[in-house]
Amino acid sequence: MNRATRALLLTLLLFSGVSMAQQPSAGAGALNPADPGRMPLDDPLLSSQGSWNQAYADQWNLAHIGLVSPQGLLNTAIPRQLQPVTVALIDSGVDYRHPDLPLKQLWRNPNERDNGRDDDGNGLIDDLIGWNFVGRNNTPWDDHGHGTHIAGIIAAGQNNGIGISGIAPNARLMVLKVVDASGHASGSHIAGAIRYAVDQGARLIHLSLGGQQPGDLELDALNYALDQDVLVITAAGNQASDDPGRGYDQLPSLLVVGAVAPDGRRAAFSDWGTTLDLMAPGVNVLSLRAKGSDFLRRNGVQGYRQASAVVSQEYYRATGTSFAAPHVTAIAALLLGRDPQLTSAQLRRILLHSARDLGPTGTDRNHGYGLLDAEAALSATPEYFVEARLERAELDSGNQLLLIGTTDADQFLQARIDYALGEPPQQWKTLLPIAQPLREQPLLSLDPSTLPEGELMTLRLVTEHQDGSRRESRLQLQLPGEAP
Repeated sequence: MNRATRALLLTLLLFSGVSMAQQPSAGAGALNPADPGRMPLDDPLLSSQGSWNQAYADQWNLAHIGLVSPQGLLNTAIPRQLQPVTVALIDSGVDYRHPDLPLKQLWRNPNERDNGRDDDGNGLIDDLIGWNFVGRNNTPWDDHGHGTHIAGIIAAGQNNGIGISGIAPNARLMVLKVVDASGHASGSHIAGAIRYAVDQGARLIHLSLGGQQPGDLELDALNYALDQDVLVITAAGNQASDDPGRGYDQLPSLLVVGAVAPDGRRAAFSDWGTTLDLMAPGVNVLSLRAKGSDFLRRNGVQGYRQASAVVSQEYYRATGTSFAAPHVTAIAALLLGRDPQLTSAQLRRILLHSARDLGPTGTDRNHGYGLLDAEAALSATPEYFVEARLERAELDSGNQLLLIGTTDADQFLQARIDYALGEPPQQWKTLLPIAQPLREQPLLSLDPSTLPEGELMTLRLVTEHQDGSRRESRLQLQLPGEAP
């Protein structure tokens, strides 16, 4: 068996450190008389604070993405009536006996019965809720803890009077165990799990795995999923690198998620770069603890103290892009639950173009499109998009400076390229108006000799939508001055 392994995108860190706008999920209570725009939820850890002596809410992450108010009231943009959505969780398995993970949140194989036979003819016997690719059996139990923590973020019991609140009560988790007790996974197991998920009808695949660059088996399986209109959400990585080396540039339809901290800034460990799409909370995220697990201790975090992560026997907090990505998966499940006809391309577009801008104006390499915004995503239309992306500057064979990028919208009005000198940029001037959409091609050609030598110049692409909204992208250039 191929034992080339890939480590989980585990935290291995200690804990210290353009909007658009529709409806609370099934199971939520009546409207709050004091705030008729919100629904109260009775999960105690949703409205509590300071469980590990922190100065912010225990489930700060849900308020941060606009799902609930700081008081734990569910935003009425969340639909009440939702269709079930199958979410393949490819990870270390799940503690499916956890008191805060209702059995209804688990996917059930409709073509398999518990009878010791392979009823659906897929070569696996009694794969009732998924499969254990490590142990080659139908018991995808979590003996590590990572998968259960992610499962809780997506689908912990909501409004059930205990513990935390999950995001997507309509998610049905297909549990596919590929990670062993030590936190390693075989590429062949990952590829097999992806193909199983697609063949069994998963609409979403969640992959908070990383490490070595995916091999051919994994890439082929991912392409198979994308070709079958399945949205794959994955974690960016925890190496503070702009070159994670995970081969995501070969799979532009993947949705790659980085992490922000409670102060709203990009977490220092979170990978960044051109493949980054979205940001979501990924520091001190409180979720479910698999029975007896302590995966940060198991993975040898330097200076780790159990009390800093284990909030109780049932709950655990952890940090990493692994725990940012499931926020996006869960909001995607809500969107599909409201509108099952959405394609993966439409779903991805909604999530990206409803994001709350972070950092420099417009999309950028540190934040992608910005912070996941639940309210804006659930209020967006599938057709809407405004795109402005400056990708790079390069010299052509005639020594002209080419500015490569994309400007487009579903209802394109106009675009322009501006420039300004200095840092921060001062006195923007229009360099070139653009009258029609352009995608991944030269937007501008310049003679470098006409540009100021030795000065920092910022180029700004502005795309305008017919409804008045706009998006920006910036690129900085500095031509060398004359040699002394």
